[in-house]
Order: sequence, then C-alpha cells, then structure tokens
Amino acid sequence: MIRGVGLDAIELQRIERACRRQPRFIERILTPAERDYCLRAPRLMVQRVAGRWAAKEAIAKAVGRPLRWQEVEILPDERGTPCVQLYGYSAQLAGEGRWLVSITHTRTDALALALWIVEP
Repeated sequence: MIRGVGLDAIELQRIERACRRQPRFIERILTPAERDYCLRAPRLMVQRVAGRWAAKEAIAKAVGRPLRWQEVEILPDERGTPCVQLYGYSAQLAGEGRWLVSITHTRTDALALALWIVEP
C-alpha cells in the first residue's frame, strides 16, 4: 500500500551556484558515501548533487515532515537504481516501509519522485 508520494524539482544552475558560493554546501546535504559518488564523475557532479537534493525533498514530502539531510542516503545499486537508506531521527519519523525513488535530469533541471510503500 502506498503511504506517501513526493515529487520535487530543482534547477541545476541553483545547485551549481550554491556549490560555488558555499564550499560546505555539499558536506551539509550529502552523506560521505553520497559525496564520494557525486564527486567521482566531475562532469556529472552538479546533476548528481541536484538529483539527490530533489530525491531527499521528495522523500520528506512523502513523509509529510522535514527530514535531516545527513540521515537520508540515496546511492545507486549495481544496476544504477537509486536506493534509499534512512537513519536516526529520520528513520524514526518514517517508520516501517520501503522506498522507491526515481531521479531524472533535463538540460536545466533535476526531478525526483519518491513512493513510500508499507505492507498491510
């Protein structure tokens, strides 16, 4: 059963500006593993950071409450599918269930959809 749905979009240019203006921006919003993934491909860095921003926002919208950036981790599995792991307070807020997340990009934007699924 779907318990929550969240959708978010962010302009790539906005993320790029934040990265330039605030050197700690990436450290604040991404876990260490997410940073490693995003910085591994410099040409895709802005798209990957923006995609995670949008996905974390979409997850928070599905839960209906703000979550802590460092407690929501989104990394690709072996096929490249985004996998969500919640920790700490954010995991307590969401409780049980599993997450399906899709991230996509256009030339100017990153978009993410999150489905929170709970078994009856």
